[in-house]
Amino acid sequence: MSLPGTPTTSPTPMDEDIEQTVYVNTEPKRVKVYILENNEWKDTGTGFCIGEVDENKLAYLVVSDEDSPTETLLKSKLEGNIEYQRQEETLIVWKDLGGKDIALSFEESMGCDALCEFIVHVQRNIESNISLVTVKSSDNGLGSVHDIITGPVTLPSNCSEQNGQTLLEALRILNENTSFDFLKNETIEFILQSNYVDTLISHFHKAEEEKIPKDLFLLSNIIKTLILYNQRDILESMVEDDRIMGIVGILEYDTEYPTSKANHRKYLGSKGPNFKEVIPLENEDLKIIMKKCFRLQFLKDVVLVRFLDDHNFNLISEIVMDLETCIIDFLQVGTFLDRLIELYDTDIIPDSSVEREKFVQKRKDGIRLLQQCVQMSINLDAHDRSKFYKTLVRKGLFKVLDYAFHMETDSNVRILATDTIITIIEHDILLIHNVQNENSFKQQHKLAPDDKCSTRSNSQDYNSSTDSKLLLILSTILLTDKSPGLREQVVQALNTLLHPEGCLSNGEGSYDIMSRSNNESKNTSEDFPNFGYGLNSDSINLDNYNYNNEDMNNLDATESESEFQIMEYFTNFYNKIAPILFGRLIKRDATTEMTEMNGKIKKTQKDDLLLIHLVKLVSFICTEHDRVLSRRFILENGILDSVSNLIKGNHILQLRLTAVRCIKNIICLDDKYYHRYMISKNLYAPIFKLFQENIDKNNLANSCIQDFCRIIIMECRIHRDDDHNRRENSNGTCNKSSNITKPNGNNSRTNFTILNKYLVQTYGSILRRATYIPFIQDMLKFGEESQSEHSSLENGLEGENDVSVNIPSDGLASNHLEDIDMKNVKRLHSEIEHFDNDPHYSGDQLAFKKSVDQMNAST
Repeated sequence: MSLPGTPTTSPTPMDEDIEQTVYVNTEPKRVKVYILENNEWKDTGTGFCIGEVDENKLAYLVVSDEDSPTETLLKSKLEGNIEYQRQEETLIVWKDLGGKDIALSFEESMGCDALCEFIVHVQRNIESNISLVTVKSSDNGLGSVHDIITGPVTLPSNCSEQNGQTLLEALRILNENTSFDFLKNETIEFILQSNYVDTLISHFHKAEEEKIPKDLFLLSNIIKTLILYNQRDILESMVEDDRIMGIVGILEYDTEYPTSKANHRKYLGSKGPNFKEVIPLENEDLKIIMKKCFRLQFLKDVVLVRFLDDHNFNLISEIVMDLETCIIDFLQVGTFLDRLIELYDTDIIPDSSVEREKFVQKRKDGIRLLQQCVQMSINLDAHDRSKFYKTLVRKGLFKVLDYAFHMETDSNVRILATDTIITIIEHDILLIHNVQNENSFKQQHKLAPDDKCSTRSNSQDYNSSTDSKLLLILSTILLTDKSPGLREQVVQALNTLLHPEGCLSNGEGSYDIMSRSNNESKNTSEDFPNFGYGLNSDSINLDNYNYNNEDMNNLDATESESEFQIMEYFTNFYNKIAPILFGRLIKRDATTEMTEMNGKIKKTQKDDLLLIHLVKLVSFICTEHDRVLSRRFILENGILDSVSNLIKGNHILQLRLTAVRCIKNIICLDDKYYHRYMISKNLYAPIFKLFQENIDKNNLANSCIQDFCRIIIMECRIHRDDDHNRRENSNGTCNKSSNITKPNGNNSRTNFTILNKYLVQTYGSILRRATYIPFIQDMLKFGEESQSEHSSLENGLEGENDVSVNIPSDGLASNHLEDIDMKNVKRLHSEIEHFDNDPHYSGDQLAFKKSVDQMNAST
């Protein structure tokens, strides 16, 4: 209902410090009094309104005339079921029991606040049936929004003797009371203070014993409705020791599946209230927190998984997160972790077989517990996670890992241990490295604070051992364990540990030194004239990076230390871990290995699934690591030869295609050393042998090799277009200056151009069988055009004696690429260092050098 203008001022907030009681009159507040007559509001005067309670505990709203204080303009009793409406900020409207519509328009909103509080106190202490609601205009101005401030609340019966009728009525009341916040809050207070949940659980046991299905389904719906109230205290009270079994028992009954019942209590009977304590907990509060955490997760993920909406799910998740934070905080400050790690001291082993079996089981449970704690920490912020993980490492996490990976035979437990370390290194790849070395660095800096080079030199052996320990453990597991699940976990861990992205992130950022180094290597590849000749894996060291004292001093201190740390980390990997990890690919025959059985040496077929993982890791280190480090290791150990051999028969198709993809990824690096090596060793032969086997088939192998060829011709087109544009620009410049510039034949010679020409000349007969594929037609055409262009160019160049060589049957690139091509893939004699007498020079390395010598000799 609308009212005429009133003498109001701008509203001010309610003074929350004023506390009224029903026995003390309120302060007078200036108002106008209106009475509704004939559908029009009549102004009956202006005065001062108070709320008063007489000696009989009867409450009134009294308005005294402003001009004649002894004259009363209004005296209205608060009684019955009168509903008072507060409209906007300064208006209270109601209809008394006599049917008269009355309105009080306050001068200030504070006056309206005071009278509203008086009505609230009266409702709570004297007249419980009156109510006060707020009425505000909706945002669109087309209606109004009502909200209850106070009023009578209908609550469920808390009688100990429940039945179907009382339960049905309770369900109706609980649903209706969710419509207003006031009703909802009053209902929540009733449930918490009256132990209403205990009443429901008590009747549940009776109904289940007497087999009353109607009551059981009603109880289930009531509990679900209480959960939908989305109130933390109610949820936490439901998972207490004396209630959890009753709650999940009630929730076993579902009206959607009336003929079936879940068995949540059976599961919780063994793992819930009596959860296993690997190490006895001395703190009772922590026990309660752990139980609540587990039970809430059980409700969220199992019992109520089909029922919860987003709001309920988020609330339970938030509660669980808070509880997990409390648990993690306790573990860091108490002695629990110390006592847990003591289980893995090798000198503590019981003598009796029974006790030893129990002790072994306790160690398994300890690994499970640590994995659960680490998983809990995922929801913490980055700083808190780092703090917890560092605490684990300092207290002896490696004792647990050593046991899990060297003594434990249960694959499931080993998977959990692997998952634990993966979680830590995914958060911060160098966290373990930094914690292991922090004490050593502190001591060394105290001994020689100004001598950085000396400090690094003294700590190198220590750093190498700590860095390599985890990598060596994971590599050993990958090579020896046959569990597919564990292998997947280990490969994931190795990928994370060996990925340069974020090596110095500490959970907050990334520092990609590998990428920067690769760019530098690509741009200045000629600065490494000794690459690939006479270097074995033991000779790779930080000296190759030319970091002298002056350079290090010119760098920022933090960046300098970070670069040194990262380079040392990856150098240690290639010196100590990579030869072991890729040992099966370093051997000349990667398809078989020698094993001793019954005193006889036999060849046994290698594990193709293991080789798939190793080939993927080869592709990974080639593309992600520092180009110089990875390239030396790959080429000098003949790993690409082994990868190429895996494409041949007697292997599963998945392995053969993985090897093809590995070579494809390497050629995409556009690295001339890789291209030179693979052409000189004829490593593409198995690829086109596989293509020949599947050339008329529409299968994965055919598609994979088509993609291989597509990449080559695409790169050739790009370089041809770039070369064409460059020549046009060069010709334009020459015309302007009236000078004639002799074309440079080498400008158009690229790695992919040479590779395409080699493939067309060597495997042209196979490619011509696949001319139905457009880009293979382009490969053939491009190869022929290159041949024609270079022949014309050779005839026009003075002083050049390049001669085309016919393609022989052996298919080696050095015998059937023109010499002008070989000048783009070979090195000058002066660039080759002779290491024939070097005792460290391996057979594969010597073969590689001789193949290049053969290429040079052909000129």
